[in-house]
Amino acid sequence: MQPKPRDGSPPTGGSGGSHGNNGSGWFRRWVVGQFTRPRGLWGHVAGWIMARRNRERIEWTVELLHLQPHHTVLEVGFGPGVAIEAMAQRVTAGRIVGVDHSAVMLRQAKRRNARAVREGRVRLVNQDARDLQMPKGPFDRVVAINVAQFWELPAAEMRKLRSLMAPGGLLAVTLQPRDRGATDDMAREKGQALVQAAEQAGFAPVRLEMRSMKPVAAACVLATNPEM
Repeated sequence: MQPKPRDGSPPTGGSGGSHGNNGSGWFRRWVVGQFTRPRGLWGHVAGWIMARRNRERIEWTVELLHLQPHHTVLEVGFGPGVAIEAMAQRVTAGRIVGVDHSAVMLRQAKRRNARAVREGRVRLVNQDARDLQMPKGPFDRVVAINVAQFWELPAAEMRKLRSLMAPGGLLAVTLQPRDRGATDDMAREKGQALVQAAEQAGFAPVRLEMRSMKPVAAACVLATNPEM
C-alpha cells in the first residue's frame, strides 16, 4: 500500500493500475514520498509548502492543548517546526521535545526555532518515533498532527505515548484527510476511530473536536491520561 502524505501534499489516488511508459506512476510516488519523508532539495520545498498550508490546523491544535508556561511537551512528527514555534511562545519555563524521521525537517525546524533551541527550551531529535529514547521525566502534553494515518495499530501507538505522560496529561492527535475525494464525514469517521483507539489505550476521558477548514474538515482527538 502506498503511504499517505502527512502534511499539505497534493491529493493522491487514481486507478493504481499500469501507468505505461510515461513515468506518471513513479512521479506520483516520488511526490508523495517528499511529503511523507522529505529529502534533499525537494524535501525543503515540501517543508515550505507544509508550513504554509497547515498553519490553521496547527494553531487550532495548539489552542486545544491549553498550554501553561511550566508544561513539558512532546511533539511526534514536528515537520518544519511550525507547531514547535507556536508552543514555545507559550511554554516559557518548561521544555519541548520534538521527534521527526526527516533530517531535512530537523534542519528547517531548528532554523525556525533557533532561539528556543539555543536557550535550551526546545530539543529536536531526528529519529523514528517507534525508536524513541525519551529523556527523563513525564510529559504534560503530547501532540501528533497528521501522523496517525501511519499508525498500523493506533491503540498500541497511543498506549506507548501514554507511558510517557504524566497523570492527568493530555494527548492531542489531529488529522485532516488529504486523500482524493476526502470529505468532512470521512474526517469525522477517522476521528471517531481514533477515539476508540484512545479508549482502548486506557485514556479517559476522550473527546473528539472538529474544525471546518479548507479543503476538508480536521478532527482532533483529545485524550486524558487518568490520574493515578
